[in-house]
Amino acid sequence: MADVYHEVMRTIWDHNLHFGLWTSEEDEAPNRVAAERMTALHIDKLGARHGWRVLDMGRRVGTSAFRLAEASHADIVSVSPCAEHVRLANVRAEALFVDDQVRFVHGDPHAMPFSCAAFDAAWAVETLPHLGDRVGVLRELARVVKPSGVVVVSDFVQRRPVAQGLLDELQPILTTYDIDELPTFAGYPKLLASAGLHVVELLDLSVETRKTVPRMQDGARRHYEALVAVHGEKARQYLDQILSPLALQPSLGYVLAVARV
Repeated sequence: MADVYHEVMRTIWDHNLHFGLWTSEEDEAPNRVAAERMTALHIDKLGARHGWRVLDMGRRVGTSAFRLAEASHADIVSVSPCAEHVRLANVRAEALFVDDQVRFVHGDPHAMPFSCAAFDAAWAVETLPHLGDRVGVLRELARVVKPSGVVVVSDFVQRRPVAQGLLDELQPILTTYDIDELPTFAGYPKLLASAGLHVVELLDLSVETRKTVPRMQDGARRHYEALVAVHGEKARQYLDQILSPLALQPSLGYVLAVARV
């Protein structure tokens, strides 16, 4: 069965499903370039190198993990709650001849099948919003990473606290895209601290990422009829929600956090 979300986002955005990074309002880089920039920023902040064992908190088919492996020459283990995504990602690893360096395993992000201090570092590239109980997942990341090891996460946040009425209006979009809740940017250090992680750097990338949703909307308009024809009502649901004016809400933002255990 087709992963409708993946097919919709790959078509309207890029094969690299996370947000893009633009350097200025005048920067008109293509979606793929902007997404690769975001991957590169995460890789730089993680600082992994040859000989390290890195945990990737994955959710789809491993594009960011492959980029990390290529750039760092570290060994990557990616854990995902979806067995089918794990299967497809391992097939991709074999096709790319990196299955000796990048391995995908099925597991619960809230109770991962790894021993304590098993990794030198870990990252979660836009996966926390979709897993529920962020603190629980972050505690697991802190548990499996060695003392003083680096943890890098990116997340969707309320850049400024949003009124409950607006949050209620946003709920259909959040539900459709499997986003549990939206923490505040100001409260993010406390959220990390409650999981035993100490903030090293907290970046507000809301401005640098703000072209992502309008670009997705452009793609949704161009490909709407074709995607619905192939994938039906599920595709329509994703497309209708991304096309909602509320998806451009300026109070919503993007955080990249670098922390240590």
